[in-house]
Amino acid sequence: MNKVLGGLLLAWVLLVSRVSAANLEDHPTAAVMDFGIHEGAAASDTNIQGAGKAAAEYVIHRLIHDGHFLIAERDLARKQMDEERLKTVGLIDPDSAKRIGEILKVHYVIYGNVNDVAFSETGAGIDMSIVGGVNIGTVSSHIIARIMDVNTGTILMAAKGEGKSKSSYVFAGTKHIGVINIGTKIVTQDSVHNAIQKAAFQAVDVLMERLYGKEKVKGKEVDE
Repeated sequence: MNKVLGGLLLAWVLLVSRVSAANLEDHPTAAVMDFGIHEGAAASDTNIQGAGKAAAEYVIHRLIHDGHFLIAERDLARKQMDEERLKTVGLIDPDSAKRIGEILKVHYVIYGNVNDVAFSETGAGIDMSIVGGVNIGTVSSHIIARIMDVNTGTILMAAKGEGKSKSSYVFAGTKHIGVINIGTKIVTQDSVHNAIQKAAFQAVDVLMERLYGKEKVKGKEVDE
């Protein structure tokens, strides 16, 4: 019985997805809001300041290349949205989404969270304390992206993206420039943003494939 209900639920979700895609007009307008940082996304001493904004910029880049959506410039109306105290970062409530749609004249908002930033060792690490050391490993990141219809408050689609980036950092002494702490490990900012970029690109690719079909998505042609 449970298997039957599960099958029916899956079929319903797929049907809703297809109907949602079919109802999208050619080149619908959308605004990409700054992504939030999901609570527990990284250790308390991890500095991922700006990761949410960076994720949004990567999503915008991928969407523009894909060409299905027309993306509004949200920064032009940021002051007005701030004055109205609209929720514009992370998870967006339907009321805020509707007002954002009115201000930016868009039909959809795309938003989400950076859900995870982690480091795993993949090679020999050397820690020489005060003298210096080497951190060798992989930075991974996961983000969740959602598309909401601003008129109905309905989430049309959600997708998860995963990104990984190799990190090899040699440091000397106690001063570290251009790096981020993930737990007790030191990694380069470039490796963290590389992982977030790949996660954002993958999330957009999945969203577009579900909405328009894999054969009509050209995001994967971009060199990552």
